[in-house]
Amino acid sequence: MDDKYNYTKLVEYVRNGLIEQVHFGTIVHMNKKQILYKTNNDNNYKFYHRSCMKPLQAASLIDLDIDKKYNLKLDEIGICCASHCGDITHQNLVLSVLEKTGFKEEDLLCKPILPLSKEEKERLIISKEPIRKIHNNCSGKHAIMLAICKELGFSTNNYKDINHPLTNYIINKVCELCEINKDEILISKDGCGLPVIATSLESLGKGFLNLFLNNKYQKIKNAFLNYPYIIGGKERLDSEIINASAGNLIAKVGACGLCVVVNLEKEECIVVKIADSNMEARSFATINTLIQLKWLDPSRIYSSQINKIYISKIYSQDNEVLGDVIPCFKLN
Repeated sequence: MDDKYNYTKLVEYVRNGLIEQVHFGTIVHMNKKQILYKTNNDNNYKFYHRSCMKPLQAASLIDLDIDKKYNLKLDEIGICCASHCGDITHQNLVLSVLEKTGFKEEDLLCKPILPLSKEEKERLIISKEPIRKIHNNCSGKHAIMLAICKELGFSTNNYKDINHPLTNYIINKVCELCEINKDEILISKDGCGLPVIATSLESLGKGFLNLFLNNKYQKIKNAFLNYPYIIGGKERLDSEIINASAGNLIAKVGACGLCVVVNLEKEECIVVKIADSNMEARSFATINTLIQLKWLDPSRIYSSQINKIYISKIYSQDNEVLGDVIPCFKLN
């Protein structure tokens, strides 16, 4: 890590008084105008948006009236923003978007990979069915990229090439939402092969606030609120945060320890980054932040689904409590 960046210790795992596991990172609490709290000075270090970029990219389907032209329903809009677990519901939604916009599964340029869903993965193994492109957790994003290319007259056989005109179109849109100049970003490729940009965590937060607080993109907001399962899936951090909220929180995770949560009522957001990308630490730090900010109703914090991802104890295989998971930060 660049020596100009100083992570803060966010989470400790303590067993019988001994700290045996530590996770560092950054938490930013902000609104459109200013940073309200940041755990450390990150010198505006840039991080790739990874899958947190998906809803920002999907704004283009609204800009181009693709939602109206093809009569996309809210759950179909949701799958275009999703890092889905690849169960049957997710697969069918991707296929529906493709069919409505005039494409087929073979047109997707994402790779066939095993689904994130344990149940679907086991079903495929037992049935010996082939792994398909629609199992890919990024297949919804790829489906809408095809539709955007079609609407703009771009070729669709190489849309994930970094020099394809789609790249420039999408990056310009994301930069607009994030209030950042294109010459300030870094560009690479995400795991699924589509281009992804890097900005400061503050710029990423601005992008989410500008998207989800804008009535123009109300369908994207409603897709998250009405179909949280579509955004991720069972026991996925973003889906369960939306489920546990009272209709006032939007959440989206990204690889390498990222999570953004928007409070629609307060018009604020948090951006969480875990340095070592540990998913359990990301869940713990994010939910603990929501607890400290009182963004989650106390009665919902201990719901059965939240309890499965917000684990504050260390357990043995016999379900004996052996230690504690402890937050090392306190929001001002």
